[in-house]
Amino acid sequence: MRSGIGGGSRGSLHRSILISSDLLLVAFATVLAILLRADFHDFQDKLTVLIPYIFISLGCAFVVFLVCGLDRTPWRYSSVADHLQIIVLTVLAILLTLGLTFAVNRLEGVSRSLPVIQAGLMIGILVSARAVARFWFTRQIRKNGNGHFNTRLQETLLVVGVNTVTDLFLLSLQEFASQQIQVAGILAEEPTMRGRTIRQKPVLGTVDELQNIFQSLEVHGVTIDRIVIATAADRLPPRALETLLEVEKSSNIVVQFLSERLGFKDSSATPSAGREGNIVGGQKSLTLLGDSDHSNFVKPFRLKRIVDGVGAAFLILMLAPIIVLVAFIVALDVGLPVIFWQQRPGLYGRPFKMYKFRTMRAPHDKHWKRIADDQRSSAVGRILRYTRLDELPQLYNVLVGDMSFVGPRPLLPRDQAPNHAVRLSVRPGITGWAQVNGGRIISASDKLILDIWYVENASLVLDLKIIFRTMKMVLFGDRINTKAVQRAQSDLDSKTRRAASA
Repeated sequence: MRSGIGGGSRGSLHRSILISSDLLLVAFATVLAILLRADFHDFQDKLTVLIPYIFISLGCAFVVFLVCGLDRTPWRYSSVADHLQIIVLTVLAILLTLGLTFAVNRLEGVSRSLPVIQAGLMIGILVSARAVARFWFTRQIRKNGNGHFNTRLQETLLVVGVNTVTDLFLLSLQEFASQQIQVAGILAEEPTMRGRTIRQKPVLGTVDELQNIFQSLEVHGVTIDRIVIATAADRLPPRALETLLEVEKSSNIVVQFLSERLGFKDSSATPSAGREGNIVGGQKSLTLLGDSDHSNFVKPFRLKRIVDGVGAAFLILMLAPIIVLVAFIVALDVGLPVIFWQQRPGLYGRPFKMYKFRTMRAPHDKHWKRIADDQRSSAVGRILRYTRLDELPQLYNVLVGDMSFVGPRPLLPRDQAPNHAVRLSVRPGITGWAQVNGGRIISASDKLILDIWYVENASLVLDLKIIFRTMKMVLFGDRINTKAVQRAQSDLDSKTRRAASA
């Protein structure tokens, strides 16, 4: 009982710290908005007049954030849903502040632009603080005991069953194996559960719909490694059991009953050989740079990561009107949702969700029949792809550290060859050396050569050159630079010969 009380007290204290930190950031954003709106020499007088507005802003933010549970998610676990919640709650808090201030003093001293600037700064600062905390926490937890980065890929699961055991299993994964295992979704016993969520994991359908679910996940670049059955076998229909057994026989997917194996694999242990060379005890791994020290390789890119984060936050704020406009156009053209994601291998092969605006309609019709790609695309989608406006959501990927502005473009998992995993030793980029020297019309082998050459020669000067050429590419289209390909091939051949002679 004492430990429970102590745990509750610690939880309350932790939430108090979170809400207090948010209020400090709100206060900073409000004062900064006043400073930007007023002349510097009049700032003190303006601040004195707006003291009621400042305190009302803090009070409204406190009430809205607390009632709506913004303090329930630790910053290091923040997600896109939390960031969207911040946007909604900030707008609500600002509207409430304007109403109360009008009732108190008729908005004395409050200019029309002040609430807009204040809201923008609040959203930017609150989201950025969570993104930085998430990036720092992920960076620390990904290091193993000797200071090197763990290069093992995540294992992707489907969980069968909607019950208390499933909830406990997901909670245990979050606590003990969040970096080794991810859950793509849940299969329910009844179709009425479709669309619901358990611990933010969606119920995708039933076991009978497994093949259709595989096809839908494939569109997003998600490959399932294991299916965990978190319900008793006698509670599953015989047909569902037959489907699961057939999946295990006809693929590399491992099917396990949770009742037979409780617990998690030690991520630091050496895995045993599985049934296929690339499947090792349910885990997949990549050799990136042989026996090289990855921590030393990463050091030159630390400053680049800071520049990426600051630049992404600035561009998101500056381009917000364009992002909203494109989202509205996409909603009218192909419908909701406006954002499409695909799972791609990122730094050291760790999977992440790469976001884009949707430029194609759903891959299946209402009867789950596949629709040809040429029938799914539209004129609006082609314009968005040509102008690269469909890639604006990737600014979020850059902000949270999944991507960089410049780097090799992330491939689908099936296209990322293990023997060319050197591409994964840097963060994937929105644009890269291969994109500005051929883009979409260059061959896959030439792209690979250019990407590897970039990794070997990455520098600030080269990144600036790539960004400049990207602007040119957007204006005039893709053009193959055969000299760049030949130079990259020549440099890599020379390095191979030197290594062989040594």
